[in-house]
Amino acid sequence: MDTIIKGEMIRWARERAGLSRDELAARLQIHPDIISHWEAGETPIPITKAKALAKISLLPYALLFADKPPDETIPIPDFRTHPRGIIRKPSPELLETIRDAKLKQEWYRDFLLSEDAEPLGFIHSFRILESPKSAAEEMKRILGMSDDEYYRCQNWESAFRYLINHAEDAGITVIVNSTLRSNTHRPLDTDEFRGFVLSDEYAPLVFINGRDAKAAQMFTLMHEIAHLLIGKSGVLDNTLETNPSIPEERWCNQVAADFLTPEDKVRAIWDYTAAPDKNIDTLRLKLKVSRLVCIFRAYQLKLIGYHEKESLLSEEMARFDAQKRKNKEKDAHPDPYIIRRYKTGRNLALAVISEVQANRMLYRDAFRLLGVKSAESLREFSRKLGY
Repeated sequence: MDTIIKGEMIRWARERAGLSRDELAARLQIHPDIISHWEAGETPIPITKAKALAKISLLPYALLFADKPPDETIPIPDFRTHPRGIIRKPSPELLETIRDAKLKQEWYRDFLLSEDAEPLGFIHSFRILESPKSAAEEMKRILGMSDDEYYRCQNWESAFRYLINHAEDAGITVIVNSTLRSNTHRPLDTDEFRGFVLSDEYAPLVFINGRDAKAAQMFTLMHEIAHLLIGKSGVLDNTLETNPSIPEERWCNQVAADFLTPEDKVRAIWDYTAAPDKNIDTLRLKLKVSRLVCIFRAYQLKLIGYHEKESLLSEEMARFDAQKRKNKEKDAHPDPYIIRRYKTGRNLALAVISEVQANRMLYRDAFRLLGVKSAESLREFSRKLGY
């Protein structure tokens, strides 16, 4: 049976999915000319193919019957720097990831209110006119961080996990994911965004693009927590090396830099008689951050010049590429439930599990929020979380 869907809507759905006619034809197992006929309005699209198109383009099936494509915009402020002023349309993956995070946040907020939770005092507690250094110190207090504990972390990967755990202890939901939900065919593009933050006085949420380098993820985490201090939601693409024109982004960048690499500690560690690469290694080991963060911070503090920075970056990127190849050869099989914990956020996961076990939530709703597919998977996830 055929449907009456305008060719303009079919073309929009295809382009929204980022597919050429040939690519969509391969997915639908038809000849590309058939898609051309649909888009030209020459032949109607069968119901089965229309439903498949809706699924591929991450659209509600009913939306394909609209008269014209909707104007899709990011539902939170856009703080991305947009090199050369180019603003591309948001991808379906970004739009759906934000939508999914907002649904999780709304559910968790309602849960907290039902538990008579108190609002978090640190949300919107700073203005960008205030000292970034003071904000970085306040972030340490909010996270309940101990410098001794933090600097005893074995490496910056364990330091990253330490920061996530303490952020969650402070009431911030932290989600790290590299794909749209659990769909490995829908990777998140780091060129489009590095993360986003949803500010809320009860259930603030930080999302980190897990496809990004781990070093960048750590900086994104602290940058987004700085956003919570000024009460600003937004989608972000900043790193330590950028110098954004948006005042809020400059301030949050500086807060993150002061938090991860305090100027007094960097200068105290720096040996002016040693070679730059030796100093970078020493900073990395003592401050538990990556070489990339150390290189950019040293340049920012004028401890190295432009050419030294570029040389160190070139060496580091070569090392990074070699490590990526080595990691692929390891054929590692990480625990899927540990991955799920970061894709969901610990606090949200524990709240959902508690509601299921108290018979106040249907399994199907828990599956949707946690991304699991069976009661057995939910029980195993619960066990891994120590519930």
